[in-house]
Amino acid sequence: MNEMNPILYTIRPGDTLYNLAMQYGTTVQNIIDTNVALNPYNLRVGQQIYIYPNDAQIPSYWVSMNQVQLLKQMNLVWEQHIMWTRMLLISIAENLKDLEATQARLLRNPKDIADVFRRFYGNAVANRIQQLLTEHLTIGKDLIVALKNKNQEEATRLNTKWYQNADEMAEAFSSINPFYPREEIRNMLYEHLRLTTNQINNRLQGKYVEDINSYDMVQKEILKMSQFFVNGIVRQFPNLF
Repeated sequence: MNEMNPILYTIRPGDTLYNLAMQYGTTVQNIIDTNVALNPYNLRVGQQIYIYPNDAQIPSYWVSMNQVQLLKQMNLVWEQHIMWTRMLLISIAENLKDLEATQARLLRNPKDIADVFRRFYGNAVANRIQQLLTEHLTIGKDLIVALKNKNQEEATRLNTKWYQNADEMAEAFSSINPFYPREEIRNMLYEHLRLTTNQINNRLQGKYVEDINSYDMVQKEILKMSQFFVNGIVRQFPNLF
């Protein structure tokens, strides 16, 4: 039984149980055990949970606050990536009037992601990441429209182009960091496209429960990818962390 008093923590954008455990010197399992009604795969901004800091089950390795902050920033921009993609999907599927504004907000995301990498790799690399992510989102938007209009020929063409863009991203990321193996990144990006396509199809077919479940799977996958990118940066630049 932990004798320390817990703190009441309010979930913020970008938080995960992993980075909270690292920040407060506890474990993910201890946070889950402390909050019996907590869904670890569905943290909500504004949700309040109890955390026992400096628990006896502190991991044997040390994680700096710089690493925790980087993970929070990386999680935030990638979660915004999938959230605004979903908002765009809903706007297209339901013919909502917010389509133009939603698309404009989504297309701010590539720069937000690129800016996280810019600090470590400079403008040329960051601009390339921004360009590729913008292409990724633009192709995705056109694919949603093609699928909604049941234009299978156009959808097939765009799907091929989407995966080619993923290949280019894998090449770009692997070229900047020895801890970013090209095949591993490519597999993660392909999985992201597969899960996103499932979400698109479920939404367009009116399978709303499956649509929501698909989004949950996209979220879990994107957070794994975010953690992968952070781990690579920390290993490449250990003196900064």
